[in-house]
Amino acid sequence: MPITHINAGLFIVNSMYTAEGVMDKHSLWQRYVPLVRHEALRLQVRLPASVELDDLLQAGGIGLLNAVERYDALQGTAFTTYAVQRIRGAMLDELRSRDWVPRSVRAERA
Repeated sequence: MPITHINAGLFIVNSMYTAEGVMDKHSLWQRYVPLVRHEALRLQVRLPASVELDDLLQAGGIGLLNAVERYDALQGTAFTTYAVQRIRGAMLDELRSRDWVPRSVRAERA
């Protein structure tokens, strides 16, 4: 199989996971921290000014940690794709936890 951009990315992630364990997970986390900021800035544009960027960054960092811990390279998904879903999901979960109106009520209003 020729090495493509995606295959090269999967190779990097796989080698980080198999070589040294915890240290490699730390390296993986450090490599993708800028992705948390990128996703937080993208989400912040659609939110009211009362939502602080730092809150999104903190929730996104937790999402990235979860992605690093739970990623399974054997599933064939690029780590970036998986991480973005976990990061955005953690940010949205945090926003929902701070909202005093239940989701069902918001759905009725929409």
